[in-house]
Amino acid sequence: MPDLDDGPDIPLPRTVRGRVLLAAAGAPVIALLLVALWLTGGLDNAKATEFKTVQPGKTVQNKLLKVALHEAAAGQDPDVGGYRLEIRAELESLVDEPVPASQLNTLFKVDFGRKDLKTEAMRVRLVRQPGTDLGDLQPKMPEEVVLVWALAEGDPAKTEFKTAEETFGEDFLAEPDDVSEQLSRVDKADVTVTGAVYEPGFTDTSKRWWTDDKTVGVYPLPLEKG
Repeated sequence: MPDLDDGPDIPLPRTVRGRVLLAAAGAPVIALLLVALWLTGGLDNAKATEFKTVQPGKTVQNKLLKVALHEAAAGQDPDVGGYRLEIRAELESLVDEPVPASQLNTLFKVDFGRKDLKTEAMRVRLVRQPGTDLGDLQPKMPEEVVLVWALAEGDPAKTEFKTAEETFGEDFLAEPDDVSEQLSRVDKADVTVTGAVYEPGFTDTSKRWWTDDKTVGVYPLPLEKG
């Protein structure tokens, strides 16, 4: 066994007053460390990485709407070929004006846990009218929907978003990606619901709803395959 007496003797205060003085001496050091952490953004970064896990079926909300995600399924798309992800959801607008379904796209972020599989733009389909896309989400009117994303190959080496030239230069009539191998290796999708902000876009002054990039909740959804 190690000899506990071999180390240097460190005298400890024997009185309550001595302990208080020792603690007081260490307080400025702790304060300086906290200030340094704040100046470097450490506190904000720590908050940003605190994800709120939400069980399927539970409701979260932001300034725009209430959301409840239930289950997810992925498989071949019978309409356009390729593969797609579908998530059954309930949405309820909290604002007084109709909201175009296209403005909901940035509020949902899907992560399969691998960089070679990604989602494309989201569509919102009505459960009460199968095969019909939602036009506007009406005020204070709960709607059961299916969120639909086309699936595509991701580039593991690419860490930047596409430029406008890359996006508008794409061949949208090209054959959809075959992501069957990637899908065979995933069993769940983590879907993040973000906060929402109403503000002008980058290229025009008209206001619309965008993500504020703050996490409201993360749904870990088991992935049914078909």
